Formats: sequence, C-alpha cells, structure tokens
Amino acid sequence: MNRNTTSIVNKGFTLIELLVVIAIIALLLSILGPSLGKAKDHAKRIGCSANLRSLATAAILYAEDSDTLTPSSTNTWNDNGVWRAGWCGPTSGLPIPDQITELRKGQLWYYIENTKGWQCPTDPDKKQLRSYCMGGQWWGKHYMDPPIDSVYYDSGRPKVYKKIGVIKTPSRRFFFVDQLGYNLDAYSAIWYSEVMWWNVPNINHGGGSVNGFADGHVGYYKFGQETIKMAEEGLAEPGGGFKMPQRSPISPEGLEDLRYYQLATWGELGW
Repeated sequence: MNRNTTSIVNKGFTLIELLVVIAIIALLLSILGPSLGKAKDHAKRIGCSANLRSLATAAILYAEDSDTLTPSSTNTWNDNGVWRAGWCGPTSGLPIPDQITELRKGQLWYYIENTKGWQCPTDPDKKQLRSYCMGGQWWGKHYMDPPIDSVYYDSGRPKVYKKIGVIKTPSRRFFFVDQLGYNLDAYSAIWYSEVMWWNVPNINHGGGSVNGFADGHVGYYKFGQETIKMAEEGLAEPGGGFKMPQRSPISPEGLEDLRYYQLATWGELGW
C-alpha cells in the first residue's frame, strides 16, 4: 500500500522581514532614547537633591546643638598647630578608607553616618567620596580665626558669618554647593570683589547644578553656555582642576550666572 507523505517545512524570517524588524526597533530606540536619558538624569538630580537636603538639615541641627554656631566651612589648625576638621575633614586624593576616616572627623558625621550622602550621583570620579562643599561665608565653629583676607587674597571679602541667625534671607543663601574639582579645604570659594568665579560648579545636571540653602530647601540652577564652557576648561586642568579660568564672563548669561552665585554666597556684590 502506498502512502502519501506530506513534508512540513518550517518557514523563518526572510531577509527583508528581518531588516524591517531591525529598522522598527532602531526607530523605537531613537524615539525612546532621549526620554530614557532624561528620566535617568532626573533620577540623579533627585538623588543629589536628597543628599544636599540632608546636609543642609544636618548643618541646621548642628547649629541648634551649638548655640546657633554653624559648622565651619573649612579645615583649620589651632594656635598650637593641631589640625581641626571643619564640617568634614579633607578627603581629596586619599584612598577610600582614609577618606572615610576624614569624613568621620567632621562636625556633621554625627548627623549623616552614610558615605553615599556626600557624593553627587553625577560625579564621574567614584573614587572620591565627597562631591559637595560648604559655602565659603560660613566660618562657624572654628578653632581659630585667620585674617579675613587670608583666603585666596580677596581684600574686599565681606565679613564671614558664625551664627545662622545673622542671615536675614536664608532661603536665598547657599549652605552647600554641588561642585566638581576637588579642593582640600572642602569649602566652596567664589570671589566677592572680582567679576570672576573660583571653584568649579557641577555642570553635570543637564548643564546645571543643585545647591542646598540655609533654610533647608534645595534648588536647581541652569547655567548658560559660557559658564558651561568655562567649567569644562577648569575641569580639563591637570588633576581634574578645582578652579575656573580666572577671567571675567562677557556674555549677559555668563554674568548673570556669576552674579547669582556671588549673591547666594555673600548676599551682596563687591564689584
């Protein structure tokens, strides 16, 4: 008896069909890619904001526990040559275990015993635990008082502040600044009497920076193209840089960026 057999052939994608599928996937990625990138950047900004809010709150709590004296924005030696940490000890260039030791020496470690709270999520240097600096106007609970003009030789530098209550508009004054470039003293410096920057602000939040204010809130600031370019030049300096190019901004947007940061630090302009 003869039997008729039917062969079953498994048909796969043709080359044209495969190319169409690949093209559709590529199109979807091109459409969704920017949105996913923005969502990722937004998540990092939220994380940075949470860190800075915690630092600002810690500084306020410290002042409440210290007769309204704020933490000190920089590290000092006392009259006997003994090293005293300010809001945090120096961490730049140290191995991570030594950085943790220095953070623990600081005046705010008691309030934030978590090393992740000291680093901005956008910081490209994951070996550096501290991304943030304290505003240079807060002299706070220092163990000695050097001359006012001893810091980066700004003879017109206004009086620095020891107590949080002397600030009449804390919602407009920086407590902590999100910045890049790793200075040992851990405070954010900016000129008072000169039309120039000093330290490099963080430009990695979509061309902007996040900062913590003296009333505990956090704000985002978007920079103009001139400021972004100057920051990139500063970071290109050997060792990662810590200082902006020492020249005055010339564009209206660049001058407004500088003006905003100087007012948020000193409360007035010295030029």
